[in-house]
Amino acid sequence: LEKATPEACCQRELQSREGMFVNKEACLIGIERFQNRQGCYTVILNSFETYVYLAGALAIGVLAIELFAMIFAMCLFRGIQ
Repeated sequence: LEKATPEACCQRELQSREGMFVNKEACLIGIERFQNRQGCYTVILNSFETYVYLAGALAIGVLAIELFAMIFAMCLFRGIQ
């Protein structure tokens, strides 16, 4: 019995539904080099891990700006009194 590979598992040049297949025939006969072997959860998790440090750095930057703005506002308030 031949193991059938779904067409959805074949790699495309652009990772979208409309992209051209890299090598559809080789994929369908079972050559793993032309197949997508990772699941959606793994791919999404890896893409989030790429940007988590950037998001953390932006959050720390915004926090520092807010802290300096609060200190400046306190100094202005004390100057008025």
